[in-house]
This record gives sequence, structure tokens and C-alpha cells, in this order.
Amino acid sequence: MPRPSAAAASAVVFRDVTANSGVVFRHVNGATGQFLYPESMGAGVALFDADGDGWLDIYLINGNQLVGTADPKCTNALFRNKGDGTFEDVTGSSGLGDSGYGQGCCVADYDRDGDLDVFVTNFGADRLYRNDGKGHFTDVTAAAGIRSVGFGQSCAFFDFDGDGWLDLYVQNYLTYTLQSELGKKRSDYTSPIEFQGAPDLLFRNNHDGTFTECTRQAGLYRADGRGMGLACVDLDADGKPDVFVANDAMDNFYFRNLGGGKFQENSVRSGLAYDQQGASESTMGVDVGDVDGDGRLDLVSPTLRGEGCALYRGLGGTFEDVSRTTRLHAATVRFTGFSPNLFDADNDGDLDLFLCNGGVGKQPEVGDDAPYEQRYGVRDQLLLNDGSGGFDDVSRGAGDHFARALVGRGSAVGDLDHDGDLDIVVNNLQGSPVILRNESPRAGWITLVLQPVGGRADAVGATVKLTAGGKTQLAVVRGGGAYLSQSDPRPHFGIGRAQRIDRIEICWPDGKTQVLDGVEPNRILTVRQR
Repeated sequence: MPRPSAAAASAVVFRDVTANSGVVFRHVNGATGQFLYPESMGAGVALFDADGDGWLDIYLINGNQLVGTADPKCTNALFRNKGDGTFEDVTGSSGLGDSGYGQGCCVADYDRDGDLDVFVTNFGADRLYRNDGKGHFTDVTAAAGIRSVGFGQSCAFFDFDGDGWLDLYVQNYLTYTLQSELGKKRSDYTSPIEFQGAPDLLFRNNHDGTFTECTRQAGLYRADGRGMGLACVDLDADGKPDVFVANDAMDNFYFRNLGGGKFQENSVRSGLAYDQQGASESTMGVDVGDVDGDGRLDLVSPTLRGEGCALYRGLGGTFEDVSRTTRLHAATVRFTGFSPNLFDADNDGDLDLFLCNGGVGKQPEVGDDAPYEQRYGVRDQLLLNDGSGGFDDVSRGAGDHFARALVGRGSAVGDLDHDGDLDIVVNNLQGSPVILRNESPRAGWITLVLQPVGGRADAVGATVKLTAGGKTQLAVVRGGGAYLSQSDPRPHFGIGRAQRIDRIEICWPDGKTQVLDGVEPNRILTVRQR
């Protein structure tokens, strides 16, 4: 398929609508000039329906003061979608105003009561919030038996043992204490290799609202990881979810699910440990999708400036780094990226890429007294898929936002206004969030609300294949991961100019398959498992 023309590329446009959205929020990292490492991390975001009204709400993760007394007014924030293009701050009534030093979050129905619950990672103690079904949340961390205290990063709900209940994976970044770092003279944030990594945690769902930590028993324990990005999906298509950990400044981990609640580390053999040159990278986040339309999942992981974003093409159990042959390396090598989003920006039937970028080292030409975003700001990028898995950077014509240098960290995509295309929300470190409304030309689409048996409000672990216009697309339903953030978990497909969807094949979390033929597009379709 030919690459998109310049005219087609410039037609993909995102408009910054933050000012009139009602979303008023500013991320605080508590920077004191001592360059404490947690200051450079955090700012996750989730798009999910918190109150069950059918519209995506926005949950923004905040930091706080690291030194001295924490500010009780500096909290995470939940903004309810009013359905008219605006949002209202419902943090106070929701119970989601966590005032810890926030990092990331994930969302799923862990207790199978028909609503979406939230897990928050912190630099400190992580938190589990249970939804009452009306958008009111209660901190049940202690009652659930979850003890997770450290330098939390990405997290994900997934059913690792196939019992129908969602378990929880929590990443930790570094073994780091403020006491050991206060008073040290630094001129910028240092490299993570100066610190020891930290083990991640796996919590098994006990079916009664509680969890049991089982990392070692499952074969997932590694003391030396510096995890930032996370994907808990079936990467080898054997029906069991695997775990990919994107590590900073070291080799990545790939734990293959053997069944029976056991995993085996297989990163080197799989091709996911290192880049094409056989070197480890400073891998940040990760997203998963079928980039080249071959029916297999691929992984994309942004990295530090000078390394280039990695793209691992799925070969059926193994992977190869194709970032150079797909032009992705050349387009991204001058940027430091954190949060990747594979999504169909123009609804033409293939996955494009939004990269939320932000610096970790000061811009050399900017003085120390300049605003934070001038010292660490980097432009975000939008790259269009050429139809065969190659990418072209179309950022310059995609809207004014892509000319601004901000300190991006978390990002998520979802159809905020129900107009059939996917919008973007970015949470910026030590700054305000950005809401980008997709105003690209209209094309065919469908969004699926999957309702499995058993009463769960999500279908985490399901896979969907959609055929329209002579093309078959693949989507997977995830319960978090990426980089600190969660996009709308509902599968969304663009179908271009096709007037009809020939076939939708759903493999539900329990392994059963359901087929829909001759589906009308351009709607949000609820599918109940039969």
C-alpha cells in the first residue's frame, strides 16, 4: 500500500480544547533544586467510565511535596464527562483524591461487581480504590491485603492463572530513599544506573475482595529490574497472558506464561531483551498492537534521546526490532519519549502512533532559572502508519500542540465526545494537562462495549478480530500497563470507506468465541457474551 500523501497527512488534525473543557489541574512534582529522582517521574492518566453513564471520565495523577510536609490539597483529580464537551471536577465526592506522591494507575473490575475500580501507584504506599457503582470510591488497600510500598510505576490487572478473576501486577523502579539523597549536590537528575533496581510484585486475586502476593511462586521475581513500562497480554498467541517489562538502562524482561500459574523468563530467546544492535536501551513505556496487519501483536517502546523508539515485530513467539526499516528510529532518535499510544488516528484501518515526549536532562541552551518546561520540554509526536507498518512523522501539520515543548509523561486515548474518532489526553510533569480533540476528516468506525459472563464491567484478556473492506484488524483488551496510564479499554476500529463490517470475531476471556456477521458501523455497540 502506498504511503500517505502530504495532503492526506496534513488532514489529520488534533485541536487543543483544554481551555474550554473545564479541566483545571496542575501537576506538582515538588522540585526543590536538589534533583531528587522521583521529581522526574510520574503524571499518569486514565480514561474510563467511573460512574457508569457511558461517557469517558478523566483521572489525572498528581505528585506532591517530597521534602517537608505534604500538601493535602495537592491530590489526584477525577473529572466527570458531562457529555457536552466539558468536564466537572468531582474529586472531592469521588474519593479518588489520593494525596500521595502519585505515579500511575490502572483500571478494571477486580471484584466482578459490575463497575470499574482503580489502583494507584505512588512513590510510597500504593492504593486500591473500590467503586460502589456510582462513581464513589473507597480506599480498600488494607482490607484487600495489598502491601506495596516503594517506587511504584506502571501497573496492570490481568488474569494470569485463568481462574476468571483479575490479578494485579505492580512495577517498582528503583531502590531509592530520600534520606540517602538529601543534601547531595547535583546540577541535574542523575542516571538510574547509580541506583539498585527494585523487584516488581504480583498479587493473586482470592475471589473474596482480597489478594495474596505470589511473585516468587509464579516465577516473576527479579531483584534488579528498573521497570517503567508494562504489557500483560498474550504475546505468543497460546491463550495465556504473558508479561513484558520495559526496563530503564538495562535489558527488558519477557516472562512467558507456562500455565498453572507459572512463568519463565525468556527475553533473550524471544528477541525482546535488546535492540537491533544487541544493546540494552533506556526503555520507558510500551504499547501493544498489530502494526503491520499480519494478525500478530507487535510492541513499541520509546527510549532516551539518541536511542530511537523501538518497534518489535511479532513473528509468532519471537520478535525482531524493525525500528530502522519502518523509519521509526530516524523519526524519533532526537526525542526522549515516555508514553506511546498505538491507535487509529484517522480511522483508516491501521494503527498510528502518538508519542508523549519529555526530557530527563536539562536543555543545554537553557539557563537554570528558566521555567521547568523550558528546561525539560520536548515536542510530542504523531506518526501515521503507511498501511504496511511503516511510519511517517506528520506532527508539523497535525495541530499547534505539536509545536509546543512540554514535559510530557502519561498519555491516554479514547473517544471523549462520542464523535467516532479517538482523542488524546496528556498529563505533563510540573504543568497542566492537554486535551486534544480529534478533528480529522470523517471515516467509518465502531467501538465495542464487551460484556462477558459473570458480571464483570470489563473484558480484560479478550481479543477481537474485525474484517471490513478486505482488511482484518486485531485488538486486545488490557487492564493497564503502558507508561503509568490507561487508555479507554473498549476496542475501537476504523474502517475507512467501507460501508459495512463483514465479520467481528470475539475471543472472550474464558476462551469461548462469538462471531457477529454483517454489522452496521459508525456506532458504539454493546456485545453481551452468549
